[in-house]
Amino acid sequence: MLFVWTPSAWVPQLVRGRWHTVDDIDFFVYSRAAPSAGDDENDAALNEEHWSYMDRFADGMIARGPTLAADRATWTGSVHIVNLPGAEAAREFVEREPYNRAGLFEHHVIRRFKNLLGRTMWEFQGGPGDPRFFVIAHLRSGAGEHAPAVVPADFTAPPSERLIVHGELLTPHEAAPAGVVLALEAPTREAVDALLRGGQARLDEHYDVEILDWEFGGRR
Repeated sequence: MLFVWTPSAWVPQLVRGRWHTVDDIDFFVYSRAAPSAGDDENDAALNEEHWSYMDRFADGMIARGPTLAADRATWTGSVHIVNLPGAEAAREFVEREPYNRAGLFEHHVIRRFKNLLGRTMWEFQGGPGDPRFFVIAHLRSGAGEHAPAVVPADFTAPPSERLIVHGELLTPHEAAPAGVVLALEAPTREAVDALLRGGQARLDEHYDVEILDWEFGGRR
């Protein structure tokens, strides 16, 4: 089952400043845009609030960026992978984010993230300049002992020069296996789909897979 949190479900206490302790954890946050979000996403003042807020977490950011519709112009949500003290801090990170406070998001998926590349997206050397995609493979509830013990080999098939982000997802509190994510450059969405569902990957058997058009985020 997905760990899905709606904005009205939790109101946190503000913690000021950056969080850095020996016990910090990397978290993956996927925020899906509400149907009406397009009306406000181009608000310059709101965008500046968002960027200023994210500046506070810059030292712990592994990846960030907007997800897009197939036209690669329509904003559909945001991905952030960021270092935080724990699950409550991750919820607070989401709650206080300006786009969220403005009602632009429909819901959020929050997971722990195990960085399998050991680097950030800014250390990606760059491939041939193809479009970028973010893949979220949610482990299906009930997969249990039948789920692969490790990430299927075919899931990491992209050449290293195309792989931007790669990590395992874990539940926020119990740190139980919850899925896999990766970001990569590829010629088309169809090429990504063929890569993930072909060969011995068997992703359809154990995962619900989302392929999202995506680009690097940050102040514009």
